[in-house]
Amino acid sequence: MKPILTLLTAALLAATAPAQAQTTAASDKEELARLRATTQALIDALVAQGLLTRDKAEAILKQAQVTAAAPAPQPQADAAKPNVLRIPYVPETVRQQMREEIKAEVLAQAKGERWGQPDALPDWVGRIKLSGDLRVRGQAEFFDDQNLPAEVYRTQTASPAWSPDLSNTGTDRQRLTLRGRLGVDVRLSEQVLAGLRIATGNTGSSATSTSQTLGSNFNRYTLGLERAYLRWQPPLFFNGLSADFGRMPNPFFSTDLAWADDLAFDGVATKLTHAFTPQRSLFATAGVFPLEELNLSSQDKWLLGAQVGGEIDLARGVQFKLGLAAYDFRHMEGKREANPPPSGPRNGTTNYFASQYPSSLRLKGNTLINLNDPTSTASPTWGLAAKFRPVNLTASLQLDDVLPVPASLTLDWIKNTGFDLKDIQARTGVTTPLADLREKTTALQGRLQIGKATLARRGDWQAFTAYRLVQRDAWIDGFTDTTWHLGGTNYKGWSLGGSIGLDRNFWLSGRWTSTRNLDDGVRFLAVPGDASSLSGNLSSAPLRIEVFQLDLNARF
Repeated sequence: MKPILTLLTAALLAATAPAQAQTTAASDKEELARLRATTQALIDALVAQGLLTRDKAEAILKQAQVTAAAPAPQPQADAAKPNVLRIPYVPETVRQQMREEIKAEVLAQAKGERWGQPDALPDWVGRIKLSGDLRVRGQAEFFDDQNLPAEVYRTQTASPAWSPDLSNTGTDRQRLTLRGRLGVDVRLSEQVLAGLRIATGNTGSSATSTSQTLGSNFNRYTLGLERAYLRWQPPLFFNGLSADFGRMPNPFFSTDLAWADDLAFDGVATKLTHAFTPQRSLFATAGVFPLEELNLSSQDKWLLGAQVGGEIDLARGVQFKLGLAAYDFRHMEGKREANPPPSGPRNGTTNYFASQYPSSLRLKGNTLINLNDPTSTASPTWGLAAKFRPVNLTASLQLDDVLPVPASLTLDWIKNTGFDLKDIQARTGVTTPLADLREKTTALQGRLQIGKATLARRGDWQAFTAYRLVQRDAWIDGFTDTTWHLGGTNYKGWSLGGSIGLDRNFWLSGRWTSTRNLDDGVRFLAVPGDASSLSGNLSSAPLRIEVFQLDLNARF
């Protein structure tokens, strides 16, 4: 408060000081009058905004008047020089600029220090942002009568195999689910942001969904740490450089064909964005993410990812975005064991089955191989047959103020470049060729949406339709969206849905998704219920699933 009081006093002194010579021009008197009026208006503005009390303002005015009335000390006259008063000339533009700068400085300091606000909160409160959302979903799952019974899939023991964990292929299901998320973002400084978010969901069932199925005899549900990361934006080279450390949101430009919306990433990711103009920019993203750390092996499982892309305004209201990503899932492929499990003192001290694809992660669709040693008669331990080094091309076109309603179109394409039949044959440890195995490594999706991108008010709406085809080894099935085909790969189908705003940040959504297994050309024929009549592989077995979802959503 002291700096501003000093500033006001100085201004008042200048405004109330009497003329020190009779030769002062009329223009100087007018300027003094304007300065006095400006100072008075500034004081009135501070009082009106509650930054200065009326009593304090009156005290400042009186103090300035007393000081101005006091006689100024007179220097001793020099007999050799005439007693001349020199008044420097300040142009009107400079005086106006000084007035504006003083006013801006006073108001900025008053706002920043919250003068006159006895109930002002501490500064750190303004650097915290809370957010969250709730979703209550009714979901119905319908299975076709011609689907192969689940027990047939579970009889598989030899390589290759597909979907050996299926437990339901014929019983329709209706259920309620709940998703709740609460996050906090803390701006520690201009360069550092800390983010935390907790969410519902069973941590042992799927990494890609935070929905919790209701129906546990009214027992409580667990919350998990969905996000916990630090974002650093160092002022080095480019203003668009940032790095995330910890458990973070998806750093890549993608759709749910590759990464499910609820999936979070563990590791380190950096992103560089450079805007040439407001209408054109480029970006590059790279990350290293641990998937599984092994105690007895140096071949930990990792995901390495890199992406380059750009955005451009093709015309007014027409934005185009393109991204090309390459991923490498390191050491995820299975390798058959050559010897029986270690026993005796070596049991528990020797790496064994480190390359397995655990049942807690896998869903269905990928080609699997049995990792048990050749002499084993135990239940199979499954590993991924293919290596996964997918390339992902994603493009989006956003149309605003072009059509009667906003519209967007996204296209997504994936190709797994890591599939190698000879490599798979070598890792299975069998001498006979895998005659039923084909290279099926492509996925694609097209999605059209019209209406508001974000539903914030009553009456806002959106609708979409999408088509998707995912071959069995295009992507690791454990990281896929769990609405399409109830998760996994090796299917094609479509989805249709829409949403309507019921109130502020409160809306209703509906969605219908229909999918069926792909036939890779190796025919599958069977007499229902007779597993001995199998012909071909289970990847081509009929499996048709319809999913209907009705959601109530709230965001805050």
